[in-house]
Amino acid sequence: MAERESGIGAGASHTSGPLARSMHSEPEHGPFAFSQDYEQRLRQLIRSPEQLAKAGYVVRQLSPTELERKKRCASCSKVLKARDKIQDTTQAPSFARRDGSQSQHPRTSSRNFTTDASARRSDTRKDGGQNAAGQDVLPEPDKAMNARCTFHPGKVAYRKWTCCDGHIMAKPCTKRENHSPRAYGRGELEENWKFFATPAPLPPGRRKSAVVIDCEMGNAASGESELIRVSVVDFFTREVLLDKLVSPRVQMAHYNTRYSGITRQMMENARRRRTCLDGREAAREAIWRFVGPETIVVGHGAQSDLTSLRWIHTLVIDTLMVEMNRRRAEREMAEAEKAMQAEDNGEPDSDDGGAALEAGDDNEPKPASQAEGGLSLKALALDRLNRVIQVRGQGHDSVEDAIATRDLLCWQVSHNTLLAD
Repeated sequence: MAERESGIGAGASHTSGPLARSMHSEPEHGPFAFSQDYEQRLRQLIRSPEQLAKAGYVVRQLSPTELERKKRCASCSKVLKARDKIQDTTQAPSFARRDGSQSQHPRTSSRNFTTDASARRSDTRKDGGQNAAGQDVLPEPDKAMNARCTFHPGKVAYRKWTCCDGHIMAKPCTKRENHSPRAYGRGELEENWKFFATPAPLPPGRRKSAVVIDCEMGNAASGESELIRVSVVDFFTREVLLDKLVSPRVQMAHYNTRYSGITRQMMENARRRRTCLDGREAAREAIWRFVGPETIVVGHGAQSDLTSLRWIHTLVIDTLMVEMNRRRAEREMAEAEKAMQAEDNGEPDSDDGGAALEAGDDNEPKPASQAEGGLSLKALALDRLNRVIQVRGQGHDSVEDAIATRDLLCWQVSHNTLLAD
């Protein structure tokens, strides 16, 4: 019996909302029996590990250099880039807020800038300096510092920041010129970013030939994207194999409700009822009840999904990559046809003539570019399936998105003249 209990709450029915509306308004790519012929057609769309890695999939354990790139700023939680200037962390800093007051942050240091207007007016240096109180003053607006690090030093309470009383979506009230690296414990990065390959094959009766996956993520207090819901659908039968909330084992900043559709209350209810999975490890184990090393995993831009699970699986069909390949082939065909027409019409094909022709084509639409729709699942579902998903204000539904991805792949397979590399 497939696992259907989601612990998501009464409002998360998979027979309501935009998916249900589409079921009555356009033909579905319904379930169909497994066949080796169709499976072989799917396997032709699997990308190589090298292609997957180039697209952002993790296909091996991260190297020390790659782990170094995972380090974040202690203040704003942004990933530190090589170009970022790093602060000295030997002193406790004082930060400037928009209202000119100062707040302390225990883990970083900085020059004490104030944005107080009267303090700036009392300073005689246009490029900054110290006021009568001995505070460093920001330069005038036309020479304002390039603030790489912006953040709220307070916490969120009742949808407001305690540091500035601003709304939860308000712009950061504190800024610093440079970032400060977070202090990581020994082995902390390695433990957090350890990936796991699909384990040994399952018995034939349990392994699915192909599944579709979609996940929802929230934001941890550390700034990392954190798995909060996982949905898996059988490709051939369209059966929902798994749909569960995933309780993160880290402190969460927010659940990205606008896009994930998951609220803090929904997660707390699922924890209390014990209907959620306990962390990404439990989520992987639940998936591996249906997925073995030979199972095809389908997703739309599924790099982030597999990364959130810390999962290495190399038999992947990415419908986004399939669509990009289709469009590239269409452009090449259009260019070839244009060249043949030019040759038939006796148009010059010399370097000079080609340059002149190119210069004269600036205002002409490029083949399969502006006329193409977007590459998001939402755009492709509307274009290819005549289906509305991800309605604004309602958040995403990972089951709905997984089924849309599955049906999109069915459409792509049925229009397979341009799918081969």
